[in-house]
Amino acid sequence: MLSGNIFGTSMKRPIYLALAITALFGFTNQQARLLTNDDARKVATAITRDVLKDYLTFIADDALQGRNPPSPGLDAAANFIAFNLKQWGAKPGGDSGTYFQNIRLEHTEFDKTQTRLTVGNQAFELDKDFLVFRGKEGKVSAPLLRVDKKRTNYGAKGKIVVLSWIPVFDDRISAFHQVIEEGAIAVISDSNLSGEAWTKFVASYQPRSDTFHLPISDSFGNPTSPISIAMTPERFKQFEAHVGMKATISISAKLQYTVVRNIIAIVPGNDLKLRNEYVAFGAHYDHIGMNSDLPGPDKIFNGADDDGSGTVALMNIAKAALSSQSRPKRSMLFVWHCGEEKGLWGSYYFNRNLTVPNGSMVAQLNLDMVGRSRKENDKDLANRLLSGENEVFVIGPTRTSRRLSQIVDRTNAQYLKLGYNKLYDALDDQSGFFFLSDQASYAKKGIPVCFWYGGDHPDYHQVSDEISKIDFAKIEKVARTVYMTGVAVANEPTRPPFIKRGKW
Repeated sequence: MLSGNIFGTSMKRPIYLALAITALFGFTNQQARLLTNDDARKVATAITRDVLKDYLTFIADDALQGRNPPSPGLDAAANFIAFNLKQWGAKPGGDSGTYFQNIRLEHTEFDKTQTRLTVGNQAFELDKDFLVFRGKEGKVSAPLLRVDKKRTNYGAKGKIVVLSWIPVFDDRISAFHQVIEEGAIAVISDSNLSGEAWTKFVASYQPRSDTFHLPISDSFGNPTSPISIAMTPERFKQFEAHVGMKATISISAKLQYTVVRNIIAIVPGNDLKLRNEYVAFGAHYDHIGMNSDLPGPDKIFNGADDDGSGTVALMNIAKAALSSQSRPKRSMLFVWHCGEEKGLWGSYYFNRNLTVPNGSMVAQLNLDMVGRSRKENDKDLANRLLSGENEVFVIGPTRTSRRLSQIVDRTNAQYLKLGYNKLYDALDDQSGFFFLSDQASYAKKGIPVCFWYGGDHPDYHQVSDEISKIDFAKIEKVARTVYMTGVAVANEPTRPPFIKRGKW
């Protein structure tokens, strides 16, 4: 019964009323504690070179054996990141209330005598004429469809695609992705490798017991899991001459499975309406493992810069964000991707199997190889592609969002004033860097992106990519700037519009 005395007896009414008012104003005040730009500058000071070095000392240690996916070392890195996220109070963003998103990998061992490729009266031999990258046990027959340029639709569903050599790298990658998404049964491409180069390529690809792959169906959302084959140029031309005819692919293979993990965490936003939108921060925590056949004592690719630097920068950004009682309007989504070195596995999988609502990510900010610098007096031509000590390459916003590009530049100009090198952000850039790290997976889903990259150096994918060569002052500056940029995007009244620009 609703009477006037809703708080109980008249003697208790003032007490309950006071508590109610306190709770009401306390809640309102909590929602109003917006992370301002001045607040964010103070929070950013918690991102320090000493903390970054502590984290990287673990991530790039020999004990992790190069963090190859899959491996115990990669699992150790994942557990280290997740443990710290829990200690800092991050909200889990993975599967079933955990920090992990599980990704199933498969290992395929092909039977050379029973794996065949035929068309007309011609038969082609495994390893000698062609190499199977992906394929499951079974036999398929379908008409051959030739693809030799970028298009929006090829009519590839149910076809075996003959992917001719397309000179522009971006167009070649785009065509490959497009025919798979359309539902091609198989994609057969020209390797552009002949003679000794082909022999070495085949030898390097020989599957070991620890070599696993992300099923193409998981990467591209195609349940048919298309076969992927490369051929020598000489035999490819012979095969290509049969376009329009029906080809047959027979595969005999044994499959094994294992699991690798993305690590995902959330820092909730403070606006009741906008907290269901996310500014995504990303880095990949895997590297390329070990090679026991290398000469010399060092067999481990520690990947201190690639991408240990981005991994620990993201950790320190998350820790700093969680240390603040104030929060930006939108939520922050942190994703440590696995398998980037194998072909953007983790970011492709995440964008096909989202753990946040579809369409809720307003931008993605990616860090990859931000730990090396070219000294001012360095005349070594081998370091010419490295950015300077107060410089970093910025890639992506020009191609994906004018507004994000403005926010990226404005934030930097009002904060640490890093030298933003836009060489690889140009609309006519042909380097392919836009597609070579995890931000590409987000851009392909219509999400504005920005990729901070320190540049190429002689230690890239070498055992010499060691922590002793890392410029921690640079990681500190880049990480602080990325955090400030994320806060600026998170506090925007409207999301940055996605605009696909340039040739991609």
